[in-house]
Amino acid sequence: MKTLRFLACLLVAAVSLMITPVAWSAIDITPRFSLAQEYNDNIFLRESNRESDWITTIEPGLSLGYNQRSIDLALDYSLRYRLYQNNTSEDQDQFRDVQRGSANLLLFRGRPFTLRTTGTISRETLNERDRDLEYNDTVDRSTVYRLSVTPEYRLRLGPTTSAIFGYSFNLVDYADRRGDDYIEHQGRVTLNRNLTANLDIWARYQYTVHDNDDDLEDYDRHAATVGGDYRLGARTTLSATVGRTWIEYDLGDETDSSIWSMDLSYRLSEAIQATLAYSQDFTMTAIDGLSRTREGSFTLVYTPPKVSARTQLFWRELDYQRQNRIDESYGVRLLIDRQLGRSLTAGMNAGYEHFDNKDSATDEQIHRYTLGGTLGYEYRRFNLSLSYRHRYNDSDLNGRDYRNNIITLRGTLRF
Repeated sequence: MKTLRFLACLLVAAVSLMITPVAWSAIDITPRFSLAQEYNDNIFLRESNRESDWITTIEPGLSLGYNQRSIDLALDYSLRYRLYQNNTSEDQDQFRDVQRGSANLLLFRGRPFTLRTTGTISRETLNERDRDLEYNDTVDRSTVYRLSVTPEYRLRLGPTTSAIFGYSFNLVDYADRRGDDYIEHQGRVTLNRNLTANLDIWARYQYTVHDNDDDLEDYDRHAATVGGDYRLGARTTLSATVGRTWIEYDLGDETDSSIWSMDLSYRLSEAIQATLAYSQDFTMTAIDGLSRTREGSFTLVYTPPKVSARTQLFWRELDYQRQNRIDESYGVRLLIDRQLGRSLTAGMNAGYEHFDNKDSATDEQIHRYTLGGTLGYEYRRFNLSLSYRHRYNDSDLNGRDYRNNIITLRGTLRF
């Protein structure tokens, strides 16, 4: 039922585009076709009785862009078929499993009233503890439809002050029955003020009604926040938010917490930029309800000519509100890309992550190591890549250790 609402809302967005005069010559349409062959030596991530397979991926797709007058539109849609040579029961060949897509539509940019519609169709893990296993299809996954429709009206109160009245309709629909579908209605009012050329401040109140398929997760939420954006010269920017939120479940439980976020960016030179970020807020998970999520990271980006390097230290904690469960992880990631020639590129990635997963039944410690590399070649509209990825999982629970190697050859043609 919610999928039908999702498609209906996208249809409304498409109709609004069609009835608006457009310059059709300004529409950029790019079809593409991708074909990949993959070898995976441990498709079920087992410690023993490992099973390997050859996997063929076929993905036709189409992207569309339009930016003219009062319309900004970007669409991308593809069908991603995954076919196993031996384990055919793992094939992804059903329509609900192969869809991928994204849509962004902004109407009336720069005017007092704006209407933004965003939507995605993606394949996501259901368990938060498996969220980093994007290279393995046998982990519990589901196609997820996400839609957000946001009208806003900006009222000028003075040369440097404005009030913004906004509403958001948010929908999340899991194709898998185990996922908790939900609809949210969010109303908010924001007061903005530009104090100086380098400082903007704001205050906001937001009220949310959350209607979940799981009646235990239905709630109303109030949130009051203040924040600002500060530019400390040409090299440093600071964005910060602090506030308080109150959640009242329909069945009577209540919870409240401080919420805040901070993003500090400093450019050391033309080629080096450092960013420090932290946030604390509530998020809805796929099958485990509401969690208080805290995340922090330090990112260093180095971009001299022909090279791009990125390293990140990160930390994440999920405290599930209706379960006796806390998931914590921290680690480091490194990404390096280098231009070897006019059409040839090479890249490598490495990472380490430590997990501390605690619930009423288990207390698991995991050390996970990853290492990979990519070689890419591009000629006009054709792109060819060869990649390798190794992953080693070291758990303190019996039967949870594994090693996994994946080699992929992929070709993409854009028309």
